[in-house]
Amino acid sequence: MFLHEATLVDRNKVSLTDCLTNLYERYTTVEPYVKAFIHEDDLNTRLKSDYNILLEKFPDEKPAFFGIPFAIKDLIHVDGFPTRAGSMLPVNALTTKEGSFITNLRSMGAIFAGKTITEEFAYHSIIPTRNPHNIEHTAGGSSAGSAASVASGICPIAVGTQTLRSVIAPASFCGVVGFKPSYARIPSDGVILLSPSFDTIGFFTQDIKSMIYACSHLVPNWQSFHSDKRPILGVPNGIFMNLMFDDVRRAFENQLKTLEKKGYTIHFVDMPWDEQLVSGDAMIRMVQGEMAQVHENWFRQYEHLYGSSVKTAIKNGQAIPLEELEQLRNGQINLRIDLEKTKIKNGIDLWVTPAQGGVAPKGFEKTGWAGMTAVWSYAGLPTISLPLIKIDGMPLGFQCVGSHGNDEALLFWTKEIERDLIPE
Repeated sequence: MFLHEATLVDRNKVSLTDCLTNLYERYTTVEPYVKAFIHEDDLNTRLKSDYNILLEKFPDEKPAFFGIPFAIKDLIHVDGFPTRAGSMLPVNALTTKEGSFITNLRSMGAIFAGKTITEEFAYHSIIPTRNPHNIEHTAGGSSAGSAASVASGICPIAVGTQTLRSVIAPASFCGVVGFKPSYARIPSDGVILLSPSFDTIGFFTQDIKSMIYACSHLVPNWQSFHSDKRPILGVPNGIFMNLMFDDVRRAFENQLKTLEKKGYTIHFVDMPWDEQLVSGDAMIRMVQGEMAQVHENWFRQYEHLYGSSVKTAIKNGQAIPLEELEQLRNGQINLRIDLEKTKIKNGIDLWVTPAQGGVAPKGFEKTGWAGMTAVWSYAGLPTISLPLIKIDGMPLGFQCVGSHGNDEALLFWTKEIERDLIPE
């Protein structure tokens, strides 16, 4: 096990010199085993240079993330770093200028610990990243490197992206807090997208307090939220809750019983979606169709450099009619509206589910379990995974889902739920 506490809020009390020393020492101790980052030949020299620049830039008043090391998924352009996106394509074909999110991080004093490993173009490939809880198990999907960098204590915060499950699944598997904001709440310029109608920048921290602090600065137009009432919780009926192993179902049922004893009201609700959407391949087809559009020019020139899984996905996507893609995009908005109507009808504040149908699989081919996250991503809703329990020594996240645009309420109530679910 390669675990270590790295709380973002506490890091603000650590000197810049100590922060640099802690980062490099933890990196050199753990990274050879966890393999969360893309290798840099002279990391220590680069970090020292970055910290000197930071001291010159902010000699007096220190901004929100002064000296805080961020790990950045290697789909997100950062000036001074090549972008490889887990692929064999030429770096100069992929790399371009950083977007507004990274520029904003710089303005708040962040330091970049490095680029984290991702599956090829966030779709699929075998990656070297290992789960810090047990290196014989996967760390998750395409944001696995970012999740592992936080779980292992190298960084107090990391940035990833989610299409279907690539923030929530790695967070659940690695035992960290993972938050995917509402779709389009954070600008995605400067990111190599997989499916523009899904893709959302998200974050990993080791605790909910750190996540709230981070989001209050990183999510545009963040408004503080407070409520004296306990949220009313909704649990989906139907096929959705059958997409999990028995031990996960038992653990989740016990968590619901604990919440009821604490005074929470829980409603089991018939959902407004077609169950075929949850269990079928429509969302994958949509991702592949949009992927083919994103990669049209690269694929024409570099098809021979794509991995077999990604190449097949793009070719499948090329055959999907534009009319079908448009129907699926319209379905996203319709489902978002229908889910909100269902919440209002049943008096629900949050949906709650397991974050994954199982714990991290052993081995590295399978990087997650279908069913628990994709439909919420399809609707563009904000979701968060809390690391509250373990099954057979491996973490399992508790997922809370809010209303689109109400990310602040989701995080506030999630903090309350965490407090009531942690054993006394």
